[in-house]
Formats: sequence, C-alpha cells, structure tokens
Amino acid sequence: MMKRILTGILLLSVAVLVLGACSNDSSKGNTEKDNKEDLVATVNGEGISKQKYEKELEAMKATYEQQGMPEDQMDSKQKEELEKSVLDQMINAELLLQTAEKDGISIEDKEVDAELEKIKANFEDEKQFEEALKKNEMTEKELKSQLKKQLTVNKYLDSKVGKLEATDEEIQARYEQYKQLAESQEQKPEDLEKVKPHLEQQLLSEKENEKISKLVEDLRKANEDKIKIIEA
Repeated sequence: MMKRILTGILLLSVAVLVLGACSNDSSKGNTEKDNKEDLVATVNGEGISKQKYEKELEAMKATYEQQGMPEDQMDSKQKEELEKSVLDQMINAELLLQTAEKDGISIEDKEVDAELEKIKANFEDEKQFEEALKKNEMTEKELKSQLKKQLTVNKYLDSKVGKLEATDEEIQARYEQYKQLAESQEQKPEDLEKVKPHLEQQLLSEKENEKISKLVEDLRKANEDKIKIIEA
C-alpha cells in the first residue's frame, strides 16, 4: 500500500488508478527553467507541475469521498492538511525515483509491457482503452513512461525493504488482540488457523510501511536543502 501511495497511485481500480492519477507530462518532466508559475515544488531541480499536483489532489479527494468524507464536509484545516499530504507524497515519489535511478535501478521494456497489458485487461477492447487514454489527455507512450517510473520506484523499495517475516509469536500476539476485539463486540472469534494468513499479511504490511517510512524520512533529511516548495 505504501509503495502505491508513494508512486502517485491514488485511485482504486487498476485502470482508473493509473489513467486517472497520471498527468500529461513528458518523460523528462519539468525543470526549474520552466515557468515557476506552473510549478508547485522542485526536487533537486526537477519540477512538480501545478497541473499534475491538481490532478493528484482531485484523485485523492475522490478517494476521500468514496470513504464517506466529501470535500464539502471538510473544514479549512482538513483541506489544508490534505493539500500538504498530497504534495508531500509527490515530493517523496520524485525523490525516490531520482534515488532509484542514481542507484542504477533499471526496468526492461518487457516489464513495462507486462504492466500495460494488466491495465488493458480491465477494458473490454483496445478501442475502450484508447478512449480512456484520450479522456485523460494521454498517449500510450506517456502512460508507459509513467509505468516505468512506478516500476522503478517499486523495484528500488523492494531492494531496500528486503525479505520480511512475521514470527509465530507475533502472529499469536496479534491473534490475541483480534480475539479480545471480537469478544468485546460479542462476536465469536475465528480459529487461529483460519485467520492466520490475514494476520500474517497484516504484520508484513506494517513492517514494510515502517521500513519505507524510515527510508523516506532519511531521504528527506539528506535532501532537505534541495527541496523547494513554491508558494502560490
């Protein structure tokens, strides 16, 4: 989950998620040489466009609305926190991408093609896929460029997180928490063996998120003077 957020994937279904959250940017992106009125931040001189930021923000608002918190029910502080959160995620994603590329992480064309086929599988036919691209003002080439960035960051994160394990003791402790919660709600808890896969995955996800959060925190500190937020 954390990896998806950091790569700008903010919507629910794979097709809408990538086509909706990606912006109409070139493979090289913006730089500080571009008109600063069109940028919201720069990371090591690489710009984050206002257009892309607004698109990501709208995608996140849509996600919140699906979770029962539409924008018109947010107060000014909540809106401000949401805007900051989206920008932070975009800065983190750009920083991770740059770091991955410096570390020599590379993605082969066949990996991008495989990911593209997964997206196309969500459409009835090629025509519907092309219509979705057109609606989002994208070309297939731009989508593949975005997918390559996503895969690059994911591969980098996988290399840093490494293999994770949940011990029997940790699973048992989490099961005891689950039992207490079920009993407090006057529900009969499932047997350990039945819920063990879910509890194990829950623990692994938490460990992954902790490692990635620490990695991002360290990267932000190391690049603090190279991140510039452009005030409106």
